[in-house]
Amino acid sequence: MKGLPDKLLNSLYKGIWAVDINNKFIYFNEGMEEITGLSRNKIIGKDLKYFMELAQLSVGDEGHFRELAVRVKDTLKPSRYHSLQFLTPEGKLSIQSGHIFPMINRDDKYSGIICTVESFSEQKIREKTFKDMLSSKKKLEDIYKNSPVVAFLCTAEKDWPIEFISDNISQFGYTPEDFTSGRLIFGDLIHPDDLDLVRMDVSKLEGEGKQFFSMEYRMLTKSSEIRWVVERSLLGFDEEKRPSYYQGIFIDITERKLAEEALLESEKKYRFIFENSPLGILNFDDNANISHCNDNIVKIMGIPKDRVIGMNMIRDIDDREMKEAVKAIFSRKSGHYEGKYRNPLSGKVTPIKADYSPNISDDGKLLGGVGIVEDITARIEAEEALKKYAEELAAANEELKTLDRMKDQFLSNVSHELKTPLTSIKGYTELISEESLGPLTDKQKEVETTVLRNAERLKRLVESLLFISRVQSGNVKYVFEPTSIAEIIDMTLLDLKIQIDQNKLNVKRRIPDNLPLINGDKDKLTDMITNIVDNSIKFTPEGGTLTCTVIEEEEYLHIILKDTGIGIPPDLIPMLFQRFYQIDATRTRKYGGTGLGLYICKEIVTAHKGKVWAKSEGENKGTEIHIQLPK
Repeated sequence: MKGLPDKLLNSLYKGIWAVDINNKFIYFNEGMEEITGLSRNKIIGKDLKYFMELAQLSVGDEGHFRELAVRVKDTLKPSRYHSLQFLTPEGKLSIQSGHIFPMINRDDKYSGIICTVESFSEQKIREKTFKDMLSSKKKLEDIYKNSPVVAFLCTAEKDWPIEFISDNISQFGYTPEDFTSGRLIFGDLIHPDDLDLVRMDVSKLEGEGKQFFSMEYRMLTKSSEIRWVVERSLLGFDEEKRPSYYQGIFIDITERKLAEEALLESEKKYRFIFENSPLGILNFDDNANISHCNDNIVKIMGIPKDRVIGMNMIRDIDDREMKEAVKAIFSRKSGHYEGKYRNPLSGKVTPIKADYSPNISDDGKLLGGVGIVEDITARIEAEEALKKYAEELAAANEELKTLDRMKDQFLSNVSHELKTPLTSIKGYTELISEESLGPLTDKQKEVETTVLRNAERLKRLVESLLFISRVQSGNVKYVFEPTSIAEIIDMTLLDLKIQIDQNKLNVKRRIPDNLPLINGDKDKLTDMITNIVDNSIKFTPEGGTLTCTVIEEEEYLHIILKDTGIGIPPDLIPMLFQRFYQIDATRTRKYGGTGLGLYICKEIVTAHKGKVWAKSEGENKGTEIHIQLPK
């Protein structure tokens, strides 16, 4: 500022001051002394914030001015301000307008700002008025901070660049800096479909010279959500009576707009429902007299509409429960009635359900009530028919339970009867096999092996049926003791060696030494492993591979029995462990089986507090059965 003649500056502006890059005052002319009542000596060298405190700049105006100063610093472009209010120490209210200019050094870098006051007005304020004003401003600031109303100041240029906007613009997703930085202007807030209409309305107002106006339009949030707002603004003019700035507020009225639209839609729907509803609908006033009804209520009550209108819902009704339901409305509660209603005017008896609701105005006055009445004759008849059907179904179910018990008893008896001769067949066949009764020819040995294999298979089937019978009756008993899983697997492979050799299967054993014992029932676990290995042998083509793996985990021994057999479609795996489940009839005919093996396995694993599941990548991709048994 050195070397710039005061006389020249004073001839250009009514007031001028400047701060350096650190916001310290370096210039304050006589015009500013006159406008603010503050001496140059008191200001030079002080911080800008100190000047604002002395000038009693209000919080809203202070924020506005600071935003403008930051914008000038960031953009290195001048900015205009309007109607900033200062309260001087002498009690003068000074309303100022002017420009803020950036100062740039030789390196084209920001070095401070120059602020001019181009116009101002002032008035003397008495001490009491001055104190009241400060108090009022404080109250207004507190109210404003908690208000949904957004305040703004923008210039009367194309689409209205914003110089100030209040912090609660955040309710629309924006920050004040989005606008005061120049990135957005007021026109960017307005919905594109409404922008031209707003422009036309504003141009009309400017042309007519009106100062105050109000309009409603749609606004876009930062996330492009549509909101309705109402704007109320003051148009300010410059000294030449040209539009200069807009100072106003807007508030979100989306809920009101939606409510208005919903009300119109609701009225249409209500009228349609009222006239076309299959239910009977009636309105009655605060004296309980019916004022409106639809045609269906006439059918239900069995009397003409002109006799329904005017009927009193309390005096003209004999049914005590119906009266109580209607009286509830006059206590501002809902009422409900269900029963066989006899109309006192027609004598018609109809099973009905009626719900009554109070009709309350916006100001809280009880206007009467609304009744929704339904003829439930068909429902009553259906309920009676359903009750009869339920009784018949219960009787049939009891008969089925009896047949189920007979079936289980039959299975148990037949299984026991089969087991005795099977034991003899198996025992004598083993004697023959051992040639205790004489030497055998090769052909006789082949036949004897077939008999022994099928006797063993039949024995497992009988034992499966017996197990199922005991499960159904709850008589399965387990004997838990320290048991070696490795030993059970080895014994199973040995017992099924004939079938394994006959199918020419390659058996891989991957069982670590020194596996810990588990607490289990050795016989039941042997049955379980036998069932799974037997399935693998049955469904694996000649020359396939059967792999037996045991992995020691933290809490379990994990057994994996994997084959290279025909596999299982993935969507059928969840049904594998159900009783009597088989994938399809074609497989049953080709491979045999009862569908009990995996069901029995699951029962045994569950009794041991373990887990069992199957995996298969699909048909002809083999199957894995996984078993986890607690250590």
